[in-house]
Order: sequence, then C-alpha cells, then structure tokens
Amino acid sequence: MNKTLLNGASNSLLKALPSELQAVIQPVTKYTDNTGGGSNTASYVTGKPCKLFLLAEFEVQGTRSYANSAEQNYQQQYAYFKAGNPKIANRHTAVTSAVWWWLRSPRYNNTNTFCGVNTDGSPNYASASWSAGVRPGFCVSAAA
Repeated sequence: MNKTLLNGASNSLLKALPSELQAVIQPVTKYTDNTGGGSNTASYVTGKPCKLFLLAEFEVQGTRSYANSAEQNYQQQYAYFKAGNPKIANRHTAVTSAVWWWLRSPRYNNTNTFCGVNTDGSPNYASASWSAGVRPGFCVSAAA
C-alpha cells in the first residue's frame, strides 16, 4: 500500500487530492517497524519520509497491543484521539456503517499481518492480503 498507493512512484492517492491541498502537504518522517514480523526489536524501527501515511497503532490507540513495542518510542498519540474522539471509520458509500481500517504498524511477531482498528475502535490485526479501510494522514505547511 505504501509503495503503490501512498508514496510510490505513482503517488496515486496524493494525485487524487485537490491541487490546492497537494501544494501545502509537506513530507514528514514517520517511524515504523520497517522490518516486521520478528520480535520487539528496537533496531527494526526506522524512519521514512512520506507525504501521505497510515497512522501507527500507538498514534491512534495511545497504547501498544500488537505493534513492535519500540515503535512508541518515536511516536505520540494524536491529540484528536487523545481527546476521546472516535477511532471508528465509516464507509464512504454508507456513512452510518463502520469499517475495519488499516494501520501502518506491522504485527510484532508475524511476517504478514498488520495492525488495524476494529469497527468498534478497538485494536486488532489481520493478514496483509485482506481488504480494509484506509484513513491516511498528512501534514500541511505552517503557512497554509
């Protein structure tokens, strides 16, 4: 997803955004277990620059359930979620219907699963081959 939809050569999701928004989105470095699926190994957590990104488990939940425990050393929970706002995402074609959505954190002890958020807002994980919602984040320049 990161290579093809969010930050790959095609930047397809970024290009789908209004040009005015594209112009003010700034690249940021996001830290994630970029090795995945071995253990809670601190050296697996590295930073990568990106314009669009999936949120990490700790950035949403404020706690770690399934991600590498070292990820949270480089992250903080977003104020939106810390304030108690819902972690539930709704289907774009049926806005009263909650969907399961992906996070960027790989599950710390499995090579093909990633963290996600259940329809009730609780943490979970699933196989990378599954379909789920996408709720990307981005940062805008201060001058915007």
